[in-house]
Amino acid sequence: MLNKLFNKRIKDQKAKEVMVRHVITLSPTENLWKTQNTMSRYRIKKVVVTQNKKHPIGIVTLKDIIKFLISDKTDRDLDEIPISEAMTTKLVIADKNGTIIECAKTMTTNNVSSLIIVEDVEDDDNKNYNLAGLITSTDFANFFSENCIGFASVKDHMSQPIFVISIKESLSTAAQIMSDKRVSRLIVIDQDNHNKLAGIISETDVSRTIPVYKSRTIRSVYENIELLFGSKLKPDFIEPSLVRIRDIMTPNPITTEKDADLAEAAKIMVKHGISGLPVIESSDNVEKPIGIISKFDIINALSRLEGEDELAE
Repeated sequence: MLNKLFNKRIKDQKAKEVMVRHVITLSPTENLWKTQNTMSRYRIKKVVVTQNKKHPIGIVTLKDIIKFLISDKTDRDLDEIPISEAMTTKLVIADKNGTIIECAKTMTTNNVSSLIIVEDVEDDDNKNYNLAGLITSTDFANFFSENCIGFASVKDHMSQPIFVISIKESLSTAAQIMSDKRVSRLIVIDQDNHNKLAGIISETDVSRTIPVYKSRTIRSVYENIELLFGSKLKPDFIEPSLVRIRDIMTPNPITTEKDADLAEAAKIMVKHGISGLPVIESSDNVEKPIGIISKFDIINALSRLEGEDELAE
């Protein structure tokens, strides 16, 4: 069956053919305020930290920043915290001439959502490699949506159990759950309406509150409130501790069903710029979440393709 579904080039496709070549980087001397602004400006969730813009020495993600700020007990604003305190220095890398499937396996084995692609690597102990590009979960989802139609259904790879949170809970509770469970999103339910799916909250939503939570003065809260929350909050809303899930969640999220084509789910995520879809089923005319399918699940599906015979025509 796979012989008919896959082009023979899939098993041989190289990382350099899929990777993003123009990677957004920062130097280790920058601070978290610059990092957060860079992510917002370019609508990205991670930044590679480099020496001389060539040699990668670290990577910082939204999850890294959120986790750091939850644990940070100092009285510092974001512009006082060096990026080096929050970045991950144990890098997961791959050579640009490695295959897509090898890259997917590396990412799932190391539980990362992006892979730093390097060149000029002579052996495993050589640390003098240069940054060639970056492959993210979005790149893999796009690749899967175009090349793997009919390979699998959503139910074959969706994540269970799901982590849910009440629409009435505080934002800080959501951030803590994400950190403790090492997940990037939570399903929001309405407990007053038979646990009906109400929305979804992601690490991106949480990250928008970072400057507010690290601001020492009411003035700085006022300065950031419109940027962070836009029209979602009332103008007189200035107390960060009162933020509730309903204030910043994405209501009425795009969903999918368990029998949907996995490639179609990947296509939807790429098209709408989202990283996960709640998987729902209807019961008593109420749509209830039973799982979630994410871009990482797409990578995991791709990593399971093994053997040259399976992918050859």
